[in-house]
Amino acid sequence: MKRGVRLYVPLCALAVLWGGCGWAVAAPASPPPFSAAEQLQRMAIAANTLSFEGTLVYLHRNRAETLFLHHRVEGGRVNERLVSMTGPVRTVTREEGEVTCTLPNSHPISVKRHGVAQDLLRSEPLDARRLAGHYRIVSLGVARVAGRTTDALGIIPRDAFRYGYRFYLDRETGLPLKTDLMGTDAEPLEQVMFTSIELTGPTSAAPTVAKAAAEETTATHQPGESRWHFEQLPEGFELLMHQDGDDELQPVEHFLLSDGLAAVSVYVEPDSGAGLEGETRIGAIHAIGGLVAEHRVTAVGEVPAATVAAVLAGIRFDGRGATQ
Repeated sequence: MKRGVRLYVPLCALAVLWGGCGWAVAAPASPPPFSAAEQLQRMAIAANTLSFEGTLVYLHRNRAETLFLHHRVEGGRVNERLVSMTGPVRTVTREEGEVTCTLPNSHPISVKRHGVAQDLLRSEPLDARRLAGHYRIVSLGVARVAGRTTDALGIIPRDAFRYGYRFYLDRETGLPLKTDLMGTDAEPLEQVMFTSIELTGPTSAAPTVAKAAAEETTATHQPGESRWHFEQLPEGFELLMHQDGDDELQPVEHFLLSDGLAAVSVYVEPDSGAGLEGETRIGAIHAIGGLVAEHRVTAVGEVPAATVAAVLAGIRFDGRGATQ
């Protein structure tokens, strides 16, 4: 289960990221043809209905990596293949419900994903109304990326418990051609940008923005039963999903918390004397682990360190049999 988190990080990071200094992008041109809410919905619709392939540059800590992404949609199913073009050959393949990572001189490792995790992987539409309580959503002007006109959209956090994002959305299709994950100091933490992109093959029938909004409003995810619950979470974070640990070989419970954009996974397992103790980080990913009621609890997410620390401090074991 924990291995799955590590494997998902590169693919998740490549769904967002790239930039300059601060939040400013360019002098505003004419107003964008879509509202902020419509742009967020168009971004998700494009990712789930358009087939394309292209070359990306990934920047992190002054290191650059070139990747090739093949994204195909057939019958409403999304399939992706991401291949590193520099350094050792590494491949990440995403198909419906499963992520497979292939490393040099090793067997492929597959991770099943279910429920909310699968929805997040497919970039479901972001709810601008829900985000508004904890982020400011602003137009940042117009820029050219990969030879195409994009509208830059900033999602700026209102506190230090979440990162910000800067999406450069292709005006014609809505695809995010360039994205920044912004730190609490308004500087990019991780960055990805298409240097070339080509639409390929027929597209699936794209739902209208209005239909996407209606589906988003009616979709709900019910957490399962658990003897664990959370108190005093960072403002805006809610429990979206719970998977119990019935597997005798890997009795790990998984909780997914989100504010509608940022997400934190919490893993709970019987203490075996091993596991993360204290804090660690990999790029923008922070994790913290400790013992709670004789169980090893690990919280990990693409959020600031203060957020995973607050989540760990808020988990409680009470044996009541219901997740709250």
